[in-house]
Amino acid sequence: MPFTESTLLPSQDALLQRLLHLSTYGQQLMVLTGEGGAGKTTLVTALLSELEQHSSALVMCPKHCDSAEIRRKVLVQLLNDPVFDDEIPLPECLLSVSASLPSESCIVLDDAHWLPLEIWAECIVLSQMVLPGKSIKLLMTAPAEFFSELTEQLPESLLEQVVAVQIEPLEQPEREGLYYTLLSRSEQHPFTPRDIVKNRLEMQLGTPKEVVDLLDLSLNGESEALVKKSKLKVIIGLSAVIIIALLLSWLFLGSSTDKLSQATHKVEFAADVEARFSQGDRFLEAYGAKVLGKHVFIKPNAAKQTEIDNRQIQAQAQTAQSDTAIETVNTYTAVPATTFDDVNRVIDATSKFDNVNEHQPDLTEQFASEIAVDVNVVNHAIKPSKGYTLQLASVKKIKSLNNMLQALDGVPQVQVARYKQRWIVLNGHFDNRKMAQEYSAQLVANTGISEPWIREWQNLGEYQLQEVIPTREIQ
Repeated sequence: MPFTESTLLPSQDALLQRLLHLSTYGQQLMVLTGEGGAGKTTLVTALLSELEQHSSALVMCPKHCDSAEIRRKVLVQLLNDPVFDDEIPLPECLLSVSASLPSESCIVLDDAHWLPLEIWAECIVLSQMVLPGKSIKLLMTAPAEFFSELTEQLPESLLEQVVAVQIEPLEQPEREGLYYTLLSRSEQHPFTPRDIVKNRLEMQLGTPKEVVDLLDLSLNGESEALVKKSKLKVIIGLSAVIIIALLLSWLFLGSSTDKLSQATHKVEFAADVEARFSQGDRFLEAYGAKVLGKHVFIKPNAAKQTEIDNRQIQAQAQTAQSDTAIETVNTYTAVPATTFDDVNRVIDATSKFDNVNEHQPDLTEQFASEIAVDVNVVNHAIKPSKGYTLQLASVKKIKSLNNMLQALDGVPQVQVARYKQRWIVLNGHFDNRKMAQEYSAQLVANTGISEPWIREWQNLGEYQLQEVIPTREIQ
């Protein structure tokens, strides 16, 4: 049941004014707590709409997320320049790019109970940081039970830096007012007595979501899907019982049938089975002797021995023939005449051999050039183990990477590396940090980019240098 218009209840408006006051004059981490469906998301959305002069970052935290993902979502909304590192803590990262931050910022993390405790600690530290000419306000939402467990783990020094704003249950007049306001906007007129509505509202915990669910029930009735689901469960249960009963009966009947068949076989054949087989053996023996009486049986190895004897006889015959040929050659020597075909074969073989020798230096040079190219590629892809380099950008899209490389056109020693799901742009190799700082200042003055991040090569073990410029998105 969609509603195009939405207004805050009086209690919600009072909470909104309190949040505005804390965000303007407070220096603490604000945590908005309440039950599920109490209207936490509605309040933070209304707060951001009131803070029009602030540069806001609203992050809906998913159930399964890591710290780098949350940092990236916050920094992308606050910074225009994509040059940042989401692997370092949020306070340190914002401090390094403080020049690019807007003067007034508001960070809202909704459903913060899904966040790692590492992000909670970073937000507490960030709320206490004072940047020259910058103002950063933080607001997080979480259930009341989670926040109470979190406060038990925090020391007293950090508890003073966190202020909690609790969403109280709606009073009975507010529940009824919300119900009938939504009913009038729905432009429907269900027949539901006021006494029944009042009793149902009194039985609730007092969240706006419960009021909306009650109105949806009075307008649309119970969902047919639940009825169908219950019927389906009954059918599945009965089918399972019938199948199990059939399997048990089949197993029981099968075992009893096997026992009966075994007993029957023993009684019928145990007495004369040996006599029958002995009679059949005597008949086969007599018939075989009669049929095969005139045949000569050869042993299995006789064929091999016969073949060996035949080979020896042939070898002796060839030896005798060769002796006779030698005697004939000694008496008269015959010289075969050279034919025209033999001369052509010799000439063709000689020409082919010469062609191979002529092309041999070219092949050697080609192999040498290929080996040199491979060596250059390997040397280009190997990261130094010592020294420093400059990290110019960390991007995810190929389009952003191409824009960055276009801005660095003409700058020597620009390399692209891959780290997880991001492209990293690196530049230069320096023996010490001082040389890297001097080159960084010169690079900023010449290209106009943001100040690079000086990194040690030994800390970039997981970075994969690319041999060519990437052209596809990371899957």
